[in-house]
Amino acid sequence: MTIKLGMVAVVWFVILSSCQNKPKVEAVDDQNIVPTESKSETQMTDIPYIVAKNYFVKNTVQKLDHPKIETAEQFNEIFGMATTMGKDGKPTEIDFEKQNSIALILPETDMATTIEVVSLQKNGHGKITFRYKRTVGQKQSFTIRPNVVVLIDKSENGDIAFLEQP
Repeated sequence: MTIKLGMVAVVWFVILSSCQNKPKVEAVDDQNIVPTESKSETQMTDIPYIVAKNYFVKNTVQKLDHPKIETAEQFNEIFGMATTMGKDGKPTEIDFEKQNSIALILPETDMATTIEVVSLQKNGHGKITFRYKRTVGQKQSFTIRPNVVVLIDKSENGDIAFLEQP
């Protein structure tokens, strides 16, 4: 009798479980969930970029109002040049006639922190997604403002969203 009841319970469980028909969803970013059927509408295209080297965030900058910087004057208010010795010691040249920059500035920290650009993509609605990976190292005896600046073509426009990758 107990075996029959156990078998009936298992059969009912299998029947009820198989009737659960939920549509698949795919996470596009941490704020939007898009059904897989509309994936073609939000096709992501890569945006070509260059990572600007040898710039530092000035101490006078508390926060960045907008990550997209379109003029040399705006850029120079935020960043200073950090020229070093060697072949790659000069800061990357930026031509604001042809390029804009996108800056990501993290809070001040005493931990050795680097930012790696994973991708820069635009969806069909014009939203630019800047994916990055943060690597935190050992404690330092001084503080830094981790940052990264990428240069994009002037024609690339859209709202910018930063998405940290694990």
